[in-house]
Amino acid sequence: MLETMKTLLSEAEKTGKALPAINVSNMESLLALLDAAASNDYPVIIQVSPIELDHKGISFFEYAEMVKLFLGRYQVDAAIHLDHATTVEQCLMAMQGGFTSVMFDGSSLPFEENLRKSAEVANLAKKWGATVEAELGKVSGNEGEKGSSDKGFMTDPGLARSFVTATGIDCLAVAIGNAHGLHTTSPKLDFERLLTISKEAGVPLVLHGGTGIPAEDIRKAISRGIRKINFFTEIDRSFVAGFIEALQENPSAYLMEAAKAGQERMQEEIERKIELCRR
Repeated sequence: MLETMKTLLSEAEKTGKALPAINVSNMESLLALLDAAASNDYPVIIQVSPIELDHKGISFFEYAEMVKLFLGRYQVDAAIHLDHATTVEQCLMAMQGGFTSVMFDGSSLPFEENLRKSAEVANLAKKWGATVEAELGKVSGNEGEKGSSDKGFMTDPGLARSFVTATGIDCLAVAIGNAHGLHTTSPKLDFERLLTISKEAGVPLVLHGGTGIPAEDIRKAISRGIRKINFFTEIDRSFVAGFIEALQENPSAYLMEAAKAGQERMQEEIERKIELCRR
């Protein structure tokens, strides 16, 4: 069933669990996510970034319709979320197109501009009944653009309460040592900072860059207020690995056969992430 992310986050808050948020940019990855969610009877966030949609040449409306079409085949609770939108216009078009949740990423902007635009998105979302995520601080690393290596800075706990109150957002993405993309060493999360932010913010917290964070650290983060965890790189790579291995084993394999192998490998990886989120 299609839900708002706020509804799913509220339930996760009650149970002390987290929601896996998986970037989905083709039919096979969508089916892998929905099959994993159905097999584990667990709610999920189906998300995509503007970069991915631009690469595919797909509109917000077309993407939402595709997701809703396949979601109707499953007994799964899910939200459709726009990840890392950098303009108010992108957020509005996504909500108009059928997304039930949007993230306005103003982390590269000065604090006051990030606050103002996040508040603008939250105000627009009231009309559409959508959930709004924003980011305070900046998570470093690659957000999907090849070659990106943005440096981040930690979320200031002293600003968390005023930012949430002034913007009216529903959940807050935090920078506590996490990073997007692949890592040569395990990220070192600042759990004391996370706990303070959780107490100050008063809303569910979001952890970006779930790839490469040790399982024990994921569980500790959930116990300290993280209710949504974004997983992309590791899951994306699993699909590619399954696809390539299928062709290596059988060079005459058809596209549908290699894609199916990638989908199955991806589902296995998503199921591991779901298990982590259960704590």
